[in-house]
Amino acid sequence: MILVTVIAMAAPASAFFSSQSLESKAERMVEIAEEAQENVLDLVDIVESNTTVMELIEDAGLDGQFYGNVSLCVEAGTTVGVEITTENGTAWTYLYAANQSLLAGEYEDAIDNVREALTVFREVLRSIHAILWEAGVETGQLVAPQVISDAIERSLERVEELQALISTDAPIYSNLIEAKELLTEAKNEFLPDNIEDAKANLREANILISEVCQYLKQVAQELNPSRIRDYCEEAEQYRYRFRERFGQAGTEGFDVNGFLQTYGYQNEDEFMGRFQEMIENAQGAEDLEDVLEDLEEIGSLIREMDQNLTQEMGQHRAQHGQAGSGSGYGQNGGSGYGQGSSGTSGGQYGVSGFGSMGSGGSP
Repeated sequence: MILVTVIAMAAPASAFFSSQSLESKAERMVEIAEEAQENVLDLVDIVESNTTVMELIEDAGLDGQFYGNVSLCVEAGTTVGVEITTENGTAWTYLYAANQSLLAGEYEDAIDNVREALTVFREVLRSIHAILWEAGVETGQLVAPQVISDAIERSLERVEELQALISTDAPIYSNLIEAKELLTEAKNEFLPDNIEDAKANLREANILISEVCQYLKQVAQELNPSRIRDYCEEAEQYRYRFRERFGQAGTEGFDVNGFLQTYGYQNEDEFMGRFQEMIENAQGAEDLEDVLEDLEEIGSLIREMDQNLTQEMGQHRAQHGQAGSGSGYGQNGGSGYGQGSSGTSGGQYGVSGFGSMGSGGSP
């Protein structure tokens, strides 16, 4: 499986990156080569940690070949088997050169070195798999509990990331709940002894996670640049309204800066600057998840600040015998953030951060 992954990553690289800038292409290819190196060394760790497997390799007289392949992927001074390498491995040298070229802005050289490194990593993996086969090692003997555990942790992290993007009211959200339950069961009840059941839970959870990712791709079709621009323009309107509310609050003797400091802002200008930065981030984001995260962050800020300011102003007025005036702009006082010009709320997609924002009230 590790071998197939590296080959799949390396072969279509030129087609996959054809639409990207040369710098982005070089950066991503270096990342792929580093992942390939990690895959090789992870496999080596699994093999070395299994006494039975190592005995089979040694009995077949293949340990020299095994460690010879490993030495191609590491730098001088690394312990390989019982010896310390005295020269940098070929793949390690190419990868190091790729990183240096990337730092120097020599992107074509970086890409060329990455391709050379990937070729060596691919051949090393093929050789190691051939050695294992010749030594009579069964695939099942190579699955270490830690490998499954690490994969479960990665999937759990993915679930958390997706939960931040999907509204709890969306039907698809149940996929994330179920996936988390499966992963938690695999982690806490099946490992380290019951690897097969843990793997089955992991596979099922990843299928559920994949369905959520497909759902987000459908959302992306609706989140065209025009719609995102509408959301950001509406966020700008809320920003101006906050400025007006702060001004009104100040005329009533309310300590606006003191209020904002309780939420981590030094003063009104810092809050407004941060708000503007969030809007610009959403406008400039290219990745769907980044857009959704930015819009959710804006929505959360509007909701929380609107609610807290309304509550604090209500208490201030009660203490000073003042009556509330004017109308708010949340759910009860106007259109909610994320409401498109056609009257269709982004909340229909079940993506957190869209739909009505704010709790209404005044000022």
